[in-house]
This record gives sequence, structure tokens and C-alpha cells, in this order.
Amino acid sequence: MIKKLLLLFFFLLTQQSFSQGFDFKDHKKKYARIPFKLYNNLIIVPVLLNKNADTLNFILDTGVGYTMITDSTFVDKLQIPPHTRKVGVKGGGIGEVVYTYIISSQQLELKDFIAKNLTILVTSKSLEYISQYAGIKIHGIVGYDFFRKLVVKINYQKKELEVYNNHYFEKKIVKKNQTNNILKLQIQKQKPYFFAKVINDKDDSINVKLLLDTGAGHSLSLDKESKKGITLPSKTIENYLGLAINGLIEGKMGRIKGLGIGKYYWKDVLCSFPDSLLILHRTENVDKQGSIGIGLLERFAIILDYSNERFILEPNIKLNKKFDIGFSGVDVVASPKNFEIYLVSNIHPLSPAYVSGLQIGDELFAINNQVLTNLTISQVYELLDGVENKVLNLLIKRQGSLQVITFKTKKLI
Repeated sequence: MIKKLLLLFFFLLTQQSFSQGFDFKDHKKKYARIPFKLYNNLIIVPVLLNKNADTLNFILDTGVGYTMITDSTFVDKLQIPPHTRKVGVKGGGIGEVVYTYIISSQQLELKDFIAKNLTILVTSKSLEYISQYAGIKIHGIVGYDFFRKLVVKINYQKKELEVYNNHYFEKKIVKKNQTNNILKLQIQKQKPYFFAKVINDKDDSINVKLLLDTGAGHSLSLDKESKKGITLPSKTIENYLGLAINGLIEGKMGRIKGLGIGKYYWKDVLCSFPDSLLILHRTENVDKQGSIGIGLLERFAIILDYSNERFILEPNIKLNKKFDIGFSGVDVVASPKNFEIYLVSNIHPLSPAYVSGLQIGDELFAINNQVLTNLTISQVYELLDGVENKVLNLLIKRQGSLQVITFKTKKLI
């Protein structure tokens, strides 16, 4: 679904940043905690740019190499000359290339951490749709520059980052973990990959290389035919799989028989299969078969250690929950004016919402008498998708008139 925002950025860059990435402001510190917010399954962290007093909202995304500012007003704020070098950024979507300025010598601060002399990208046009799908104003995205030097634990349950320097982590944390909890990472093109096993409809066990992507909303995504045995399941549905920097990602969704990561194994796993044409136009040049996103990652506290190319999975109460997409079949976006008005952006044709007469562009006022004003987009989705076989009464506004749309949620696949 579009609400499962999938930010896949494949940067056409060869220039390397001279910055060493983020580090502790106080080099005597060895450990710090950073609270974060989850908006529509995206990790949002507060960032300061060049000692500016204004706090910016950045997505923390392991699927991103270079730090990017997605708000084009910073072209003027940073006084970027028109002749500054531009580079095309092509995502996994169906739209056009997005052009960005490459600027160096920038400074970013994230709570107790600072990155100096950083090379970043600034989009020549604002990517407002990212903010609309997140339900909050998004100013940028940070990935590799934050993870490259630090050890970072992402605790989805506590909505908190625990950040260590390498020596302290090795001494205090690694020794407490059993060897089979520590898994290998491969850092390629500034992104983390690991190996897993998938079981297809024929009960074939296939070794796959996957991107660990905190900016992706799906559980598992596989590129069909990228390896022998990776084929579509017998039952699939057409679906919008997410949103890339250059537009929608189209494809199919189905369920594979099994997925194994280290000592963990799940059955009947919901899986996205992007259209072959979109896969063909990728420019990342990494031999991989797919990725995992928050639908699977939220089942753990994840410790990422890029320097030593390893990660640790600490399971939480969501470890064995069922894999499902939204039961309503409805996607919404927030109005960019104040992010308090929610509009229907997509309706799956197999959903009861589609049959009920709900339309794209309808403004949502209330769900089962719960007024949506002051709710986050995540809370709106919880009302829409939280329970299967639940009757929903939607108070909507269409062409200036209020009306009620009623339907019962169901599993789509």
C-alpha cells in the first residue's frame, strides 16, 4: 500500500564525502539515547543544520547513502549558486529523475552527535509528497552518514535510539550476546546487506541477499527472477507497493511459504514483488534479491555495527505476529498546509471500501465518531486498519457535502 512508504534511493554518485560521518560532540562520552517518533512507519529524528536554531525533521533511513535535503527552500537558505553541480537521483518508481545540488562543508547535529564537513544533496524541487505520506513536514533524509562510524540500536518498542562508540560497545554489549545472535552485514554502496533464506511454493530453499532498509514499510520485497526459484506465488494481487523519490512503485503482493534470518523463521510471509521494468531501471549495481522493511524489523530491537559489518537482533513481543497489509484497503495523505486534514489517496479495487463508493480525493472527517483533527497519520491508519471484520463508518466531505460511507474491513490476501 502507498501508506507503507518505501523510500528506495539509488544515487548516481561517485564523489565521496570527506566527512567521517556523525560522532559524539563530547569525545569523552561513550553512550547516548535519542528518542524518535514514528510517523507512518518512518523513523523521524530532530536535526540542526549549520548551527541554525530551527529543528528539522529528518527520516533515518538505512536505504540511503548520501544525506539529502528534500525541501527546495534550502537552495536559497544555503545560498546555492545556480551553476552548482547537479546530479540525477533515480528511485524505484515510475516517475522522472529528480535533480539535486551537491554541496559540501555542511554541518549537521543530531542531539549528542555532530557531523562536520559533510557533503549533502539538496533537491532542486521540494518533494512534498514525502511529507504528505509521512503526515508531518519532512526536511530531509539521513542514512549512511549517521551509521558509518557509530553502533546504533533501534528500539521500535521504546521509540528510542541507543548509540555507542565502537570500543564501549565491544566491551560492554557484545560479550553479553550469544554468538548465534550476531549476524553478518555487508556494507556496499553505503547500504547494509545480509543473507537470508526464503521458501517458495515448491518448498525450495533459496539463499538470498537482502537490503536491511529502515525506510521501507513492507515486511519483505523480492525481485522476481533475480535468482532461480524466486517466482510469484500462486495467489497475488496487484498493488501500489510504495513511494520512491521519483514516484509510485507498482507491482504485486503475495505470500511466500517461509523466511529465515539467522535462528528466526516465519511462515506465510507477506511479500512485495516490484514490476520487472522498475527493477531493470535501477542503478544501484548491487547483486541482491530484495529487501526487508519495518513490517519485519519492528519485531526486534536491531543493533547495527557498520564498522565491523555485523548486526544483532533482539526479539520483542511482536516477533510472531501475523503478516498483513491494511484491512481497509484505503490509503490516505495529509494536506501539506497543516497536516491535520486527511485525504483518500488510493483505494484497492478488491476492498469493501471500493465497493462502498469511497472515492480518491474524499476528505476524511471522522471514523466511527472519532474526529481526526489532531490525530497523527499513524493514528488514522490504526482506526482504518487495526481490526479485521470491523464495521467502519467514515464521515467524509466530497464536493462541499458531508456524507457517511460504511463498509466492513477484511483481509485482502
